[in-house]
Amino acid sequence: MRVPARAKRLTHWALLVALLGATLAGCGAAAQDTPATAQSAAGSTYPGTDEGAKALMEALGTGNDPTLVQHLEPTTQDYQAVFEGDVAAKAERYYKAKLWNGSAVKIAAKPEQTDLKVFKATTEEIRAWSPDVEANFPAGYQQIGPHLKPGLTVYRWKYTEPGDDLGLAFEGLVNVNGHWVWIPKVWQVLDE
Repeated sequence: MRVPARAKRLTHWALLVALLGATLAGCGAAAQDTPATAQSAAGSTYPGTDEGAKALMEALGTGNDPTLVQHLEPTTQDYQAVFEGDVAAKAERYYKAKLWNGSAVKIAAKPEQTDLKVFKATTEEIRAWSPDVEANFPAGYQQIGPHLKPGLTVYRWKYTEPGDDLGLAFEGLVNVNGHWVWIPKVWQVLDE
């Protein structure tokens, strides 16, 4: 059976339009999702578990991937997932001005700091200001506790020399929306 030339052209045009539409839709989604995709890539490499947190802290400590810290920048949705009420918007403004303002942000241990000490607390433990939280987190967390959403785990860590308790300390690593974010010295949000 012979297909008329006009039917062939219509079939080719329909195929071309379908391919072009699919290509443009894919480009639009990719352009819109670039930051989330970068964060998701970091999130999938470092799962939202204690082991994932530790692996991320170890990778940050090497200083080998300068872009790794940039992947920890929270989105508006991340601030809303961490903070209650209007503190989310306040936190976003604070961190965009003080930390994620285009300056280079670094987390790296000194070569002799080969030990990693990890502490964690749920937002419920922070709100209750349990003895473990008081012993392992800065006192400012007691102030911010009521403004943190329930059900989250906040991590604090130190890079130290073997056998030493003092070293470079960081805190504020949280897994939300399927990826890790970093909100250090979070209590300072309330002072702004």
